[in-house]
Parts: sequence; C-alpha cells; structure tokens
Amino acid sequence: MKRFIALLSLGICMGAAPLLAQTAIEYRERVTLQVGQSVVVYGYRGECGKAPVANQIALPALATGSLSLGKPGTSNSNTCGGATPAVEIVFTATAPGRESFQLRGDKISVRVK
Repeated sequence: MKRFIALLSLGICMGAAPLLAQTAIEYRERVTLQVGQSVVVYGYRGECGKAPVANQIALPALATGSLSLGKPGTSNSNTCGGATPAVEIVFTATAPGRESFQLRGDKISVRVK
C-alpha cells in the first residue's frame, strides 16, 4: 500500500510539472499570413524578472490585422540578460497588405495575402 501511495504521489507530481513550466515565446521579425490566420509574434516582458501588467501594455492599431494578448511564458531578453517573464502578443490577419510596427523598440513586419 505504501508503494502504491508513493507511485500515485509521483504520478501526480509528474502530471503537474508541465502546468508549471512556461513556454519560451519566440520573437518573429517577419511573418506572412492569410486573412483569418493568427500567430504569436512577440513576447512582451515586464521589468526584468517580473511579469508584465496587462493593463500597462499598449498595442498599436494596425491596418492589416489586430494584436491581442496571449498566454504567459518567457522571453529571451538582451536587456535582462536571458529569460524573463513575458506574455504572448498575437497578430491576427484581417485585411491584405503589408505593414511594420514596433513593440518595445523591436520591429515586426507583417504581410497578409
């Protein structure tokens, strides 16, 4: 019985581990999408070592699509010297065209077909 409880505890702990792991958010400098498609383009960080505050994230209005907040994760930051808490910035294509915009000084170019 003790062995069963130990194995059950181990299984619960192992099952919970992926929920605690945070995904590394990739910075995509250039993306090409079809109207209706969405992709994570950026990891928006807060102060180094701290998660960003959602109501303090200003996202620009775009002609070819919209930006929204996604899931939490981590972003590799040169300023912070490595991985730091971040939130996904998701681009959703709504109209054909090309445009560029900046988030925290990083340029992103989108092309919507």
